[in-house]
This record gives sequence, structure tokens and C-alpha cells, in this order.
Amino acid sequence: MKVTLLATVVAVFGMAGSVAAQDIVEEAKKDLVIYAGPQTDWRGPTSSPKPEAGKKIAYISNDENNDASRAWGVAIQEAGSKIGWDVTIIDGKATPVGWINAFNQAIALGVDGIVTSADAASLQEPIGEAVAKNIPIVGIHAAALPGPNEELHLFTNIQQDPREIGKAQADWVIVDSGGKGKVVVTSHNEFAIAEAKSRATEARIKECPDCEVVEYVSSPIAEVAQRQPQLVISWIQKYGTPLYVTAVADYTLDFQVPALRSAGVEAGDIKLVGADGQRSAYERIRSGEYQAVTVSEPVEMQAYQAVDEINRAIQGEAPSDFVQAPYLVTPDNVDAEGGDQNAFVPTNDYKAKYLELWGVEG
Repeated sequence: MKVTLLATVVAVFGMAGSVAAQDIVEEAKKDLVIYAGPQTDWRGPTSSPKPEAGKKIAYISNDENNDASRAWGVAIQEAGSKIGWDVTIIDGKATPVGWINAFNQAIALGVDGIVTSADAASLQEPIGEAVAKNIPIVGIHAAALPGPNEELHLFTNIQQDPREIGKAQADWVIVDSGGKGKVVVTSHNEFAIAEAKSRATEARIKECPDCEVVEYVSSPIAEVAQRQPQLVISWIQKYGTPLYVTAVADYTLDFQVPALRSAGVEAGDIKLVGADGQRSAYERIRSGEYQAVTVSEPVEMQAYQAVDEINRAIQGEAPSDFVQAPYLVTPDNVDAEGGDQNAFVPTNDYKAKYLELWGVEG
């Protein structure tokens, strides 16, 4: 009798665990429909002050070797040229020392505003000096979360919500693995946004009863070329396959893929999950070469928003508080929403919207 009762209890708990696992898979499937869906609606600002021509702006790039950082600068220059602004791009060269030197250079130029994709927490001394000179600072991926940040002296910080990006990555892994994924979560925690994103991925995976975060790894992004090739092979040796590896930036995967190829690892044995949506990520997803998905950032639209936010700051108005939703790029939608150009270009006509707000023609 006792044996029968024990067996019944075990069976009931086993069924409950199975139901819980299936529930989170179904929940994640519903989330993915939204994350991977079209973004045609304009949800940005509907009014903005008219810009004054002749302003000088500096864009301090986190690292010009990074696709997104470089593309933000190009698009900020393009948007600035539409309203008669002079935009100078300064390379921070991926290190706090480089970022500080770039900030000091921008301040010395006597600019009217600064946009930066470097980590603002590492730059409080030069940012404080800029603010003391009434030079407003707008971040792009410069803090953990989007929106104004008084503590870091940012008029606003432009990015998708990294917690939603991390959740989108995790939801895809949960669905693709049928709720049984083994996952290495990687990050570059010298950036607040990276830690927020990767911790959200980790937390969501841990909600899946039969999934497992086998390792959480943070390494400096300046050292990815040296570290990632060895690390990705070591994870396969340590944890076996199939294995999922998530990254806070597609840039990290640029150095993992050649190592996997050289080692003869089958594409189906390891699935790389990226973020940012750089050109190489689209190409890998399209060809089925290790990278399965990315959560893509609307780089050009964010640059136009940065110019709009700097203009608001210069004219003493409040930030727009616009935050674009994440967009999950998969093999099924890789050519949609700008994917045929290897970038996330939302079909919400953002350029025309901003130019209309500024009172200028395209």
C-alpha cells in the first residue's frame, strides 16, 4: 500500500513538472509571434521643436570596429546634415581610457551636444565636466536601461529594453529546444546594458524546468578575438551537444564561428543566439552557419532619434521617451523589415516622420 501511494505521489509530481514545462514552452511560443512580427506602426514622437542650423555635435563611438557603433555615427551624420548640423565622429577604441580621451577631445572642440555609445558609468568625470559646460549628453546603449538617467547625467539613453532582448533570446531557446535546452549565457559586463540583457536571458531560462544554464560567462569585449575561439570549443568539450550559446552582441560570434568551422563542429550541434543585428549575423542566419537568430536593433532609426533628443535638450524640452520594441530575426523572417539589406530597418517610415517633425524635406 505504501509503495503504491509513493508511486502515485511520484507520478503526480512528475506530471505537474511536465505540465509546467509545457506551459512555459507554449507561453514562449506566443511571445515569439510578437517578437518576430512586423513593426509597421509609428510609435515615436508626434511633435518636436524645430532645430536651429549651425550646431556642432560630437558622436563618441564605443568602438569603430563594431558594426553598430560605426553605423550609428554614419546615420547621425546623415540626420545632422538634414538640419544643417556639423557632426564629428570620435573613436573611443573599446576601452575606458579611449572613451575618456574621446570625451576630452569633444569638450575641447566646444560642441553643442554629445552622443555616445560608450558606457556612461565609466565616464562620469568627463560627462560631469561636459554637463557643467551646458553640453547635453545623449546615450545610445550607454546605460543599463532606456530613458533619462539623472544619476549618470544622461539627458536620455536610446536603446531597446535589454531585459526584453534577453527574454526574447531565452524564449527562442526554450521553444527551439522543446523546453530542454542546455545553455551557455555569455556577456561583457563592463557594459551595464550587457549585464542587464544577459541576466534577463539567464533568469528566463531558469524559469524553464527542464532547461539548464550550464555556465554564465562574462569576458571583456576588447578581448573577444583572443578568448572566444578557445572558449566556444571548451564549452562543447565540457557540456556536450546539442548546446545553445547566447551572446549580448553578434560581434562576439564573429570570433566563435571560425573556430567552430575549423574544429569541424556540425551546425546543428551548437546554436548561437545573438543580439544587435549586424550584417554578419544576417548572413549567418540566412546560410544556416551556426547562428540561428539575433535580436536586431534599429541602428539607423536610433541615430535619428539621437539627433532629435539632442535637439530637444539644446532647446530646453523634455526627452521623447520613445523606446522601440525588440525584433527577433529568424530564418523565416531574415529578409523582412530591412533584412534584405542585412539590417533591421522598421517599416514605420521613421526617416520621413523625423524630417516632418523637424520641418525639413528629405
